[in-house]
Amino acid sequence: MIDPLPLRLHRAVSILSRTGDPRAADAQSACAETAARLVMLEEALLALLSGKERATEQARRVLAIEWS
Repeated sequence: MIDPLPLRLHRAVSILSRTGDPRAADAQSACAETAARLVMLEEALLALLSGKERATEQARRVLAIEWS
């Protein structure tokens, strides 16, 4: 079984932090941000699927969608 994507991205951040490549900090930041965003998206999807109150608002907030 393949590890969940956020876990794989966190491992990539760890590897990048040890490489010494001058671009590693940017790559590390991008991986960490992406992993955090994926976790928030998973949580919002689970809330929607389980019918939790205010789940729609949570999903819109995570997706940064403006609904006027």
